[in-house]
Amino acid sequence: MGRERSQGKRAQSAPPAGTLFIVGVPIGHPDDLTIRGLATLRQVDLIAAKNPQATHALLAHHGIHTTITTYDRNNAADKVPLLLERLRQGCRVALVSDCGMPVVYDPGRLLITAASRAQIPVKVIPGTCAVVAATALAGMDGNAFVFDGRWTGGTKALTGRLQLLQSEPRTMIFFPPARDLPQFLTLLQQMLGNRKIVLAIDMTRSTEKILRGRVQQLLSRKPGPEQASHVAVVVEGAKSKRKISKRQSR
Repeated sequence: MGRERSQGKRAQSAPPAGTLFIVGVPIGHPDDLTIRGLATLRQVDLIAAKNPQATHALLAHHGIHTTITTYDRNNAADKVPLLLERLRQGCRVALVSDCGMPVVYDPGRLLITAASRAQIPVKVIPGTCAVVAATALAGMDGNAFVFDGRWTGGTKALTGRLQLLQSEPRTMIFFPPARDLPQFLTLLQQMLGNRKIVLAIDMTRSTEKILRGRVQQLLSRKPGPEQASHVAVVVEGAKSKRKISKRQSR
């Protein structure tokens, strides 16, 4: 009986499962980190970061010294079991992207899904998001919009993706790599026409540049951001044929 009681005590003294915090971080300016986000990053035991260098710079700016571990597309499959074990041991883990919210073009979903299946508490600490920021900045219809992810791949693949969006009436947001911006804008004009667009380059940073106009106009200005720049392109949705015919009749 004594042995059974001692086993029961050991079971009761096992540490409770930790918590996984999904923390939104700034898309550029470090002071855009929320008060809750700041407190969370100070209190957790470990930060799983897509880009440790970027996260270290953010933490240093705010005087935070929490341990950082890499969690990105290349090692996510290997890191998930290790992070789950830490969470089961009672460790509090914060998941962050290099900028914005984890999961938005980010491998965070793998860890979040695994933690949920293991019945580990998952909490979100909302923060800035480049998709929403670009949509607000553009001043186009934000009641419904389409985010089509980062645009990489060959010309044929990109052309096919744009072809599927030719009749899309909602505002569209794209993240083309800075080096491919001229190619993307050229394809955009060819497939969707000379639409109104907004180029948001390095939002909230000291190098921020916002360009507004139609595709052809902005192409002629030869926008050439640095390769390390973050670029968001907001494109107006397709107009209905009925509206177009009314304009033409006027």
